[in-house]
Amino acid sequence: WMGMYQKLVAYKKQYKSTKVPRWYTNDPQFGMWIANQRVLYKKNKLSNKRTELLNSINFVWSMEYAKGVRDGQWMGMYQKLVAYKKQYKSTKVPRQYTVDPQLGKWVDTQRGVYKKNKLLDKRTELLNSINFVW
Repeated sequence: WMGMYQKLVAYKKQYKSTKVPRWYTNDPQFGMWIANQRVLYKKNKLSNKRTELLNSINFVWSMEYAKGVRDGQWMGMYQKLVAYKKQYKSTKVPRQYTVDPQLGKWVDTQRGVYKKNKLLDKRTELLNSINFVW
């Protein structure tokens, strides 16, 4: 449990959030662990010590379903972009990126939404934090 908790602390430090998508592509077991902590808490089956540890990092216990799905999907794509940048030292993913066509389209969409001034501030901040090229 503490190993996963430490991953969560590192995740929060990097992404400023504990909203880890259930289908977190970099570590699917981690995403499922996060979801399980919420379920255990809701059922009052998470120990006080573990609850306190999660509270100490401002863990988000509940997420609106639809909002959580959208945020989770967006964060999943963001994680793919972070991995792409780590490998290629750039956020300029080609629109027709054959390795992951969804990523190329997603990056293009983010630029379009940003240009229309409709990208959520928190998403703009996350993209800026990795020196996203607008």
